[in-house]
Amino acid sequence: MTDAKSTEELRELAIQEAIDLFEGDESAAMRWIATSQRGLGNRPPFGLLGTEKGIEKVRNLIGRLEHGVVS
Repeated sequence: MTDAKSTEELRELAIQEAIDLFEGDESAAMRWIATSQRGLGNRPPFGLLGTEKGIEKVRNLIGRLEHGVVS
């Protein structure tokens, strides 16, 4: 698997996790992805989805939100 393919697959996984966070509401998830998030240093998740490290940060935030951890 190439790095580009791996990154794309991780990006798709992060987006699906965001949709799941919003109980299947894709529009709400996309708004969240485009909006600055305190848990990401006031950056929008979208801006971090270009690298594996950024995707990991987004996925970690989603996990914290799913478990009620204030970020």
